[in-house]
Amino acid sequence: MYFDEMFDGDHVRNPYALLSEWIDTMPAEFRQMKQAEAEALFRRIGITFAVYGEGGDPDRLMPVDMLPRVFMQSEWRRLERGIKQRARALNAFLRDVYGRGEIIRAGRVPASLVYRNVAYEKAVVGFVPPRGVFSHIVGIDIVRTGANDFMVLEDNCRTPSGVSYMLENREIMMRMFPSLFRNNKIEPVDSYPGGPAPHPCIRRACQMQRPADGRDPDAGPL
Repeated sequence: MYFDEMFDGDHVRNPYALLSEWIDTMPAEFRQMKQAEAEALFRRIGITFAVYGEGGDPDRLMPVDMLPRVFMQSEWRRLERGIKQRARALNAFLRDVYGRGEIIRAGRVPASLVYRNVAYEKAVVGFVPPRGVFSHIVGIDIVRTGANDFMVLEDNCRTPSGVSYMLENREIMMRMFPSLFRNNKIEPVDSYPGGPAPHPCIRRACQMQRPADGRDPDAGPL
């Protein structure tokens, strides 16, 4: 299923109006130069991902897309609510399959898919982590299929490394096109790794798992 996020027929969709004007004022040669500059920065910094089984060097350069996806605030708030709900549901599922297994007994999920799965850790059965949270950082891959429709491609509950690409991409875009950020109201992402309040995401997630003995340990992402 294909959905053109920028155009509705011959017309630019409202969320992309300012971005479209910005693109139209940029000469093609300048855009190509900036694309090459971004790829060179990614290569120099070492922003790669691994592809195994195809032979050769498994490290591939992360593709650089200089045209960002644009969401109105109302669209993003709706997505945010859904993603948070999904993260809670995934943790509830993990608590259940390592606990009472009610979803199995109810016949909603075949037992063989869970208990015979190579990723199922029998040593964790009966273990309840602090606050019942098994997956502290969840990466939800989403694709847009319509003006108001989104679908989930996959859930990443182990090591959602893709967020690092988002952070680096934002930093490089701000370095190359500062006017784009000055002239538009863009939500910041610098608080994600542990920046200032009110949303130091990773640091807060780590601190929530501190021991229940009153200690307040230091925590930070590696």
